[in-house]
Amino acid sequence: MTEITIGVALEAAIARLSAVGVDNPRMDARLLLCHSACLELANLIVDPNVVLADECFRKFETLVERREKREPVSHLIGEREFWSLPFIVTADVLDPRPASETLIEAALDHVRDRSEPVSVLDLGTGSGCLLIAVLSELPGARGVGVDTSEAALVIARRNAEKNLVDDCTTFVSSSWGRSVSGSFDLILSNPPYISESERDDLEPEVAMYEPASALFAGKDGLSAYREVAPDILRLLNPDGVAAIECGRDQMTTVIEIFDDAGLRHVETRCDLDGIERSGIFCR
Repeated sequence: MTEITIGVALEAAIARLSAVGVDNPRMDARLLLCHSACLELANLIVDPNVVLADECFRKFETLVERREKREPVSHLIGEREFWSLPFIVTADVLDPRPASETLIEAALDHVRDRSEPVSVLDLGTGSGCLLIAVLSELPGARGVGVDTSEAALVIARRNAEKNLVDDCTTFVSSSWGRSVSGSFDLILSNPPYISESERDDLEPEVAMYEPASALFAGKDGLSAYREVAPDILRLLNPDGVAAIECGRDQMTTVIEIFDDAGLRHVETRCDLDGIERSGIFCR
């Protein structure tokens, strides 16, 4: 086999990914090559003339082929960083989004004393990224993550172990809070909020590879909020807060839905794109 250097392999992969419309082909190619060759990103930049081992190059080529079909990088390498923590990601869970860190910031800002034994509930936990990120900042807290997907709960448990919070987390199979009892100081939720009419507008990485149950919420994208609001009211401590993620242009309607359920809107947080992304609610 002809010797292939890091630089040559990268440029070829970048051209292929660009040709199929991948948003950031250079970064994606670098991440896939680092994963294939067990290299740090700095190594690719500092010495592009290093020859790749045949096995590493074959693995890289396979991953590039899959990325050409728009399979997400997180699925290809099996991991995604969120809140500076590593999370296992598969097709069974939603890929953690940077925009969701807005919810974490807002939620933590409403915890009066981070050293206190805060009780946290995550409704629709998926990969567990919201719950685990919050618990990583609250050393005395305990958390419960809820999801209807058993496959997602497997990933969430693995992520709790990976991030060393498994001793303070419990994961429960439930449709929202129906199988949950007790009360909580902090409730988190990033429910599905995409309408069925938007399905054809989604990027292939989302539409083809992420679980539909974590994406779509009826004709108007709001059905999950209507379902979860009564559970939040029932499970939220009198002095507690709920941090809820919303889609673009949904916040006003979500506030109305939660108000009808008996929850009071406290604050809205925008993400880095200026979208009203997270709402804080109390009883």
